[in-house]
Amino acid sequence: MKAFTFLGRGPLRESTYVFGEAEYSTQFLAEAIVEFFNPESLFFCATDSAAQEPVSDEIRTDRLTFLTDLLAERTNVVHVPIPEGADEKQLWEIFNIVVREVQDDDRVLFDITHGFRSLPFLTFLALAYVRNVRRGVEIERIIYGAYEAVERDEPRKPVFDLTPFVSLLDWLGAVTMFQRSGDARPIAELIKTREALAGSELSEALTKLSEALLTNRTLDAQKSAVALSRHLDRAKSVVDQPFQTLMTQIHNSYEPLGLQNPTEPEDDLESLRKQHKQIQWYADNRQYLQAVTLTREWLISWTCLQLESDWLTGADRQKAEDNLNNWAKAESRGNPFAALASPGLPQRDLCLQLWRQVRSLRNSLAHCGMPGPTQELRGKPIRSSSEADIREVQEILKALNRLVETTLT
Repeated sequence: MKAFTFLGRGPLRESTYVFGEAEYSTQFLAEAIVEFFNPESLFFCATDSAAQEPVSDEIRTDRLTFLTDLLAERTNVVHVPIPEGADEKQLWEIFNIVVREVQDDDRVLFDITHGFRSLPFLTFLALAYVRNVRRGVEIERIIYGAYEAVERDEPRKPVFDLTPFVSLLDWLGAVTMFQRSGDARPIAELIKTREALAGSELSEALTKLSEALLTNRTLDAQKSAVALSRHLDRAKSVVDQPFQTLMTQIHNSYEPLGLQNPTEPEDDLESLRKQHKQIQWYADNRQYLQAVTLTREWLISWTCLQLESDWLTGADRQKAEDNLNNWAKAESRGNPFAALASPGLPQRDLCLQLWRQVRSLRNSLAHCGMPGPTQELRGKPIRSSSEADIREVQEILKALNRLVETTLT
């Protein structure tokens, strides 16, 4: 393990440092760190002024030399020169110096007791950075020798373990992913480590719903959203306020998608309404391919219900799809009798416009923009772009909203 500490200035007093059940008396917290944690290397991040300051009026040896000699037989002492941090440029230098000393697969301890001014905050940012850019780095401890936490004449000084706060970085990353993409699987993994929630079924429920949404299993998603809501309600009663807020965010995102029995005949229309909300959810979370794919299937389901056929039977769905294709083709060819082929179909023009648009965009996206049987892209400009596709998704959703408002409300 690598231990990092900052060499401080000012008077040094003999103290008994306490960490858990362990105690050690010394003038130097760095010596207690070596005693408590037995690091393979101890990195002293020190400015020139701190490194050269004498130990005391009685001991005129500079602090870096004194500590190096004191600890040499117990650990590998490494001097890491840093600037004073007098301006932004020097702060970036300190950040880069600390990051450079951490390598892939390192186990590290950081002591921020003697970090001057903004150095503790800078060190914490460096920790957050190396955990993401260095493979396999494990932050074993972040500690703080709380010399001022007790009366000055009290010889026993606690060493605070700040390591649990590192987990906030993981939670922030997981929450950010959830807010930007709707994917709650990283949160589900972290829930397993949360003592109040360990053993609950919340993590499994979150994972199941996220995976159903990612794979566009719309009926599974509806049932999973209902199950998740139950687990969230239970979880709120056993976690503290920040996590209650997170639970509320998750509930507000997923609850509108839920339906207990989406395949029951009496819930046919409600299932379609929930699928419409899922399409909007996909668009809000920038999952445009899923939004378009589900919209195509939604239009087939909607047509089945309008024609009083079974939207959950393959043969009926195929017939509805064939009808939509035939009606759209007849209309595009100017067939004056096209409307007669779809009696009783509400919002017929809007539906067929949507079908043509969705079918074309879905095929383009599903085939990854590759040319169809009658197309050729080699040597020719690509007719569409991702920006144009996203704009078309938004247009489709506006038209779909009108169809829902006029036929399902």
